[in-house]
Amino acid sequence: MMIGLSCHSRNYGGSTPDEIFEFIKKLGYEFIDVDSVGTIRQVDVLDNYEKQAELVKHLSEKYELKLAEYFLGGVMVDGRKIEPGDPDLNKRKQMYESFHKICSFARLAGFRSIMGSAGVAHKEAGIDHSFESAAAALDKMITIASEHGVAFHVEPSRHSLLNTPSRALEMAKAVKGLKYTLDFLHYQIHGFDQKESMKLLDFTGHMHARQAAVGWPKCPFEYGEIDYDAIIKRLRGLQWNGVIAMEFWNGPAEEAAGMSPVEQTILMRYHLKGLIKKYY
Repeated sequence: MMIGLSCHSRNYGGSTPDEIFEFIKKLGYEFIDVDSVGTIRQVDVLDNYEKQAELVKHLSEKYELKLAEYFLGGVMVDGRKIEPGDPDLNKRKQMYESFHKICSFARLAGFRSIMGSAGVAHKEAGIDHSFESAAAALDKMITIASEHGVAFHVEPSRHSLLNTPSRALEMAKAVKGLKYTLDFLHYQIHGFDQKESMKLLDFTGHMHARQAAVGWPKCPFEYGEIDYDAIIKRLRGLQWNGVIAMEFWNGPAEEAAGMSPVEQTILMRYHLKGLIKKYY
């Protein structure tokens, strides 16, 4: 039983997939999380999933990096991302068809899991109906992923239907087998008690790690308020055996502050390695 440590492929700016894999290998990571926006684009996967799977598998073997999670988000239909819970049933049917291709890609490449969107509230449907529709869609997507032999997770983010720990718990109880890619940043910046967000660890299949403070997303490590000691201790109690991905890329605010994504991810990894050694 052990926790694996991964690096998000989007952390360090735009490069070719080969350059990204090579750099993350040089940083000493065992796993890689692959982004679907800039690294291995979802549009390319949907166009030819076998070709993209072959590419990723080749890079994984070349640089001896294990494939953790494909960072997907919303599923594309005709170039537009469709969210779980979209009130248009025909769009959701097309979304499932696209998702089958993405799961085929993930299986052939050798990913452990895919991270999808938790869904958003649709104005015309309202929050409650959007929640019910998203639950139905996520249930279907879990089944599709299972048929392809890969795990399916969603990220309960501050921008989604699951923007509070209680709503994320409600969804986890409503959808059998639902697992999360949990990033405590999304709740910490709004001041939720970490004891509440830690209840989601019971439903967590994958994690993102970075620091945050109330009102300050992606703050420097030394200003962070997320208690990773308590998190790793709880994971040990749960006998959790997943992967935690370092996720930190510069937006305009971080760039203006002169922050280094490499520095932040290495600091976080060093901290987590010490905690894993302490509790595991």
